[in-house]
Amino acid sequence: MKRKVVSLMLAAVMAAMTVTGCGASSSKSEGGDKDVIRVGVRDTSEAIDLCKDAIKEAGYEIEVTVFDDSIQPNVALAEGSIDINWYQHEPYMTAYNEENGTDFVMVEPKTAAPLFAMYSDKWDKVSELPDGATIGLCNDSSNQARGLRMLEAQGLIKLDASVETPTYLDIKENPHNFEFIQTDMQILPQSLADVDAICLAAAHMVNAGLDATDYVCASSDAEVYAVGWVVTAENKDAEWASGLAKAVQCDALADYYATEKNGTMVPMWK
Repeated sequence: MKRKVVSLMLAAVMAAMTVTGCGASSSKSEGGDKDVIRVGVRDTSEAIDLCKDAIKEAGYEIEVTVFDDSIQPNVALAEGSIDINWYQHEPYMTAYNEENGTDFVMVEPKTAAPLFAMYSDKWDKVSELPDGATIGLCNDSSNQARGLRMLEAQGLIKLDASVETPTYLDIKENPHNFEFIQTDMQILPQSLADVDAICLAAAHMVNAGLDATDYVCASSDAEVYAVGWVVTAENKDAEWASGLAKAVQCDALADYYATEKNGTMVPMWK
């Protein structure tokens, strides 16, 4: 398992206190017997590093593990090597539960709604996509379905309405004879030169050093796919879990989304 461990040993404040501009107050003592909350994130610890003061003021001590892909944070959660992870949206979590028999639950409040869009280095408008164009899709079920629904909303394809989470195999009408490839969304930006367009969460364009604001079209369902904190069912009511979710709703994270993420993540608390 490829992963980097970044330990943020934040001094616990035992009494509940109000966090100025950074979420609701909470206390570690309210969260049960966890002395250190083990958190899993994906790709980088930048976002949670920026929240460390807010987390400290809320009374929590955390240890962060950074994973290199989208699967291992959930594997680690199921195995119990971490207590909570922070990187996925609810449809992805639900699909993972169905495919792997896990019982993960998303904690409220959610953090931010990601922009999802179509990108191309060959075409500027949907109407310019040629017949037979090759379109790259995410290989996980929830994000592939999201991309396909975006294409359907643009009038490019028609999906089987009876399928809740459609794949490219559920395309009923493909009048432009598009061809589809699928791969991990973190790899999709590398495919731009080889395909006509790709459909993915805009944050992965930023991670690849590309302009996430220069998209062909965007989906209108960002709030449905808001990223949040995920725990196993036994911890769904744990106050330490909701406390972390509230603590990161701070100005430092909002500024990070606006600048470093180029506005591709919209804070749910703003």
